[in-house]
Amino acid sequence: MKKRTVRQTQQQNGRARTGQIVKPRSRRYSSLTPRERVAYQRTANLVSDLRRGEGSYSELLRKHHLHSRTARRYAGRNLLGGGRGQRVRAIKSDRLVRELLFPTSVGDVPILARSSRDATKISNFFQDRDRLLRGKMSAHEFEAKWRGVLVAGQELFADAAAILDMADAGELKVETLYASTGGAR
Repeated sequence: MKKRTVRQTQQQNGRARTGQIVKPRSRRYSSLTPRERVAYQRTANLVSDLRRGEGSYSELLRKHHLHSRTARRYAGRNLLGGGRGQRVRAIKSDRLVRELLFPTSVGDVPILARSSRDATKISNFFQDRDRLLRGKMSAHEFEAKWRGVLVAGQELFADAAAILDMADAGELKVETLYASTGGAR
């Protein structure tokens, strides 16, 4: 039988060289069960609301139907404070995975984005696309704003004429935009 060194024993016990406990990394998003993915998405929404100041941490936990332990499990280092009377707050930008619909020339396809900045850009794009379809924004303004913009390493589809044709064909319905988020509440 091989003799272990002190370092190997410390690594197996989950302790670093400094004597602190090393927290294991959370599981990859692709390996989560469907139920865990729903809780993960609710946690991402909680972090987003917490960052915008929508309410206190405990109010937002109730709003998103989460337990504090579940939120800590999935948000991890994206939540700061909470110990010894400190307020819980979110970091300025997180790296949580979000399932988003991405606009392409054939319609909106689901992608995984790992940035709150990307989620905000896509949300702003869909708001402007809706304004374009309702006639509140000109095609020239829309294309000037969104032509060449990259989100998650891919360019947004910003051809106003093609978007208007797709809307006339019924391919761009708002109901399908939120179809991937689960049941309505």
